[in-house]
Amino acid sequence: MAQSFPFVSVVIPVRNEAGFIEQCLKAVLAQDYPADRMEVIVVDGMSQDETRNLIQNLAKKDPRIYIRDNPRKIAPCAMNIGIVASQGEIIFRVDGHAVIPVDYLRQCVGWLGKENVDGVGGAVDSEATSYLGSVIAAGMSSPFGIGGSGFRTAKEGGGPVVADTLPFWAFRRTVFDRIGLFNEQMVRHQDYELNYRVRKAGGKLLLLPWLRVKYYVRPTLARFWRQYWQYGIWKGRFLRTYPVAVRWRHLIPPLFILAIATAFLLSVLRPGTGLVCLGALIGTYGIFVLVATVTLSARGHLHKAPLLPMVLVSLHVIWGTGVWAGLMMGKIPKN
Repeated sequence: MAQSFPFVSVVIPVRNEAGFIEQCLKAVLAQDYPADRMEVIVVDGMSQDETRNLIQNLAKKDPRIYIRDNPRKIAPCAMNIGIVASQGEIIFRVDGHAVIPVDYLRQCVGWLGKENVDGVGGAVDSEATSYLGSVIAAGMSSPFGIGGSGFRTAKEGGGPVVADTLPFWAFRRTVFDRIGLFNEQMVRHQDYELNYRVRKAGGKLLLLPWLRVKYYVRPTLARFWRQYWQYGIWKGRFLRTYPVAVRWRHLIPPLFILAIATAFLLSVLRPGTGLVCLGALIGTYGIFVLVATVTLSARGHLHKAPLLPMVLVSLHVIWGTGVWAGLMMGKIPKN
């Protein structure tokens, strides 16, 4: 039995997740994986809401739950605390905003056993708790919004595919022995940086598109904008540190921002030529947003059409500008 079901550790970094942590933990505890072959380590970033109490209440009912403190309050520190404290041969990451399907642990462990890969994970279904959140989720799940990010846009059909990154992964413990832990200087984008180091060391990551994880998006524009500004900054800093890791989807929004800024500057220096260029860029982009809105509306998002253009523009402009800001901040120091 022990050989068929290796002991696994589920590490969950949280901070102020009172609205979601119960359903997240209940989904983990309800897995069809042997209960005596798993532990759940919740690393709390000194939450100021009811998160800690909710975790403690569940821990009283289920001895598989352990709680650790994360005084620095950021995800890479939480993950390192959890990994060091864990006992599992295989380590999972699950976020407090996520709800995994009942067979997630079993399927990931199974595919790790049958394939020569270092990590596996499922795709993401962006979910929402409000109308605005549902529009944000539609933008974040579409190639029109976030390009070719496989785990966000993958369809359920088809077999496993090799991926460049996984969000809610299962890694063999030996991965961390080989490449080290998370870089605690990576306040955001830490999973992509870790996945890049795995691939750079010769490892392979496998995405299981039929294995769907529900991930609840930010419910307000302010939180959504802040999230993608931070994502952009840390993508820029990542690319400054690892320029060979660049992919075409990383370039399009920042190049669009550069083109707009260049055309605007040209319109000041040479109004005739510059205004024509600026108008052409904005007009072309407007057509793209219109096509994206019509296409998404035809795919079942018609009621979201009034706000979809704003969400798509926010994704591109805020993230693309953030990338430039991150590039100017310099490389990411090591631990």
